[in-house]
Amino acid sequence: MYLIANVPQEITDKIDEVIKGKNLEPANMDLAGNIKNEFLIPEGKQYVYPIIFALINEHKKKYPQYFKKICGYMNRKEVDLKLHSLWVNFQKKHEFNPVHVHEGLFSFVFWHKIPYKMSDEIARYPNMKPDQVKAGHFAFLQTNEMGRIQSIDLPVDNSWEGKVALFPADLNHVVYPFFTSDDVRITVSGNVGFPS
Repeated sequence: MYLIANVPQEITDKIDEVIKGKNLEPANMDLAGNIKNEFLIPEGKQYVYPIIFALINEHKKKYPQYFKKICGYMNRKEVDLKLHSLWVNFQKKHEFNPVHVHEGLFSFVFWHKIPYKMSDEIARYPNMKPDQVKAGHFAFLQTNEMGRIQSIDLPVDNSWEGKVALFPADLNHVVYPFFTSDDVRITVSGNVGFPS
């Protein structure tokens, strides 16, 4: 129940300017990450808004049952949504995001800068099957029809730079640590929900 898309270069460039800004407000107290450097970037909302709402419309076409559920709660045909929060994570080696959900109806993550290759992360574990190595992965966790937890692993590495994922905010997800680079992994995330 998630979508992956490419972020246009002009949006990537604008986000890059925003996250290089000075006096960023720490966001750690409101986030689940075991990440030292997490900051709110509300001035970036204007740049990510168009692509996120285009993805929400695509999600509506691909997963109409999800929208029927939302509209049923609201007892209306149209759903008015707002981009509530936007933040940037500067994740260092060994840092991670534990299993968590977000507030609102939809969440998203832009993979802005990923300083490692998945092949290098996998190579650290020569006695494991490559599909068992979780280092560097982003994963969705949900139950299958048998009630067992199913992990949908996205092998996020430097080939994912410039991609975005949109997903229901209450979908459990986790970001595993990486180990093969001393550079910083930069992601931009946000939450979309009903206007307050």
